[in-house]
Amino acid sequence: MISFRLTLFLVGLAFHCLSLTEAMNYYQSYYQPRIQSSNGCGSYTCGTNAKCTMTDGRPVCSCLNLYIGDPLSHCHRVECQIDDDCANHKSCLNNNCVDPCAGACGVGANCRVVNHVPTCSCPPNWLGSPFTRCYAECTVDGDCPGGKPVCSYHKCSNPCENACGINANCELRGATAICSCPRDMTGDPFVSCRPFTPEDLCKPNPCGENAVCNPGHDNTGKERPVCTCEPGYIGNALTSCRKGECQSDNECADNRACIDYYCQDPCTGKECALTAKCEARRHIAVCTCPDGSRGDAVVGCSAISSRYGAGKYLRG
Repeated sequence: MISFRLTLFLVGLAFHCLSLTEAMNYYQSYYQPRIQSSNGCGSYTCGTNAKCTMTDGRPVCSCLNLYIGDPLSHCHRVECQIDDDCANHKSCLNNNCVDPCAGACGVGANCRVVNHVPTCSCPPNWLGSPFTRCYAECTVDGDCPGGKPVCSYHKCSNPCENACGINANCELRGATAICSCPRDMTGDPFVSCRPFTPEDLCKPNPCGENAVCNPGHDNTGKERPVCTCEPGYIGNALTSCRKGECQSDNECADNRACIDYYCQDPCTGKECALTAKCEARRHIAVCTCPDGSRGDAVVGCSAISSRYGAGKYLRG
């Protein structure tokens, strides 16, 4: 009865150009004379889920928060009235909390909600507008130009960029960057390359066991590492050196000398003159002129001339 009466009343007041709020307030004061000014809302009954407040000395019914409808009869609950009634990642649309990202961004774009507001962005390394369409720069290596031949995470790139150290060379093998120092330089290609120094020829040591390396030159004059056995060792310095037979003459017999770490005859044929004789004594070569001759046995011996006939010699 009340709802029908209210409808007729509101239609009638519409001709008097009253707003809905003005009409509702007028209806309450006109059709419910039971209100006692001294009692206010205490003797006034509003609809379900509605509340009564005094306005200009008159009780006025209104729906509770998050409720809509006829406050004089029944108000029904809604999910929201403003965005703040919803969770932070949703917004209020037609009294419902909805995902604000639905249809907000372009094709292929990402959507993130911040304080009920959708924020559109293209995925990392993608091109385009997040409000219309986002697209990948590449999907396979063949989509990329020669200067950036590798497709990595949908972006064309050159793996050699910033991959190697200072002065180093970079070579692409497939999608892998290979770093190396130039031929005339050395060092760590991932950190820094520098010009060679003579000391670098022996780093790492290219020689064999018990051998030492020293910077030197080959027969063309080009710098090369030179390997020699350590003192007291013999053998092939490029592979392995072993301890020698001796290190001093005292380790050899009296008629032998320690030569190149071997006990050998000190008379090698080069110590004395051709006409002199060589004899090893106390580890050294002793040169003497043979009988019937005289002179410097190291330089040369000459026969002694006879003054008085055979068998007679002039002694100097």
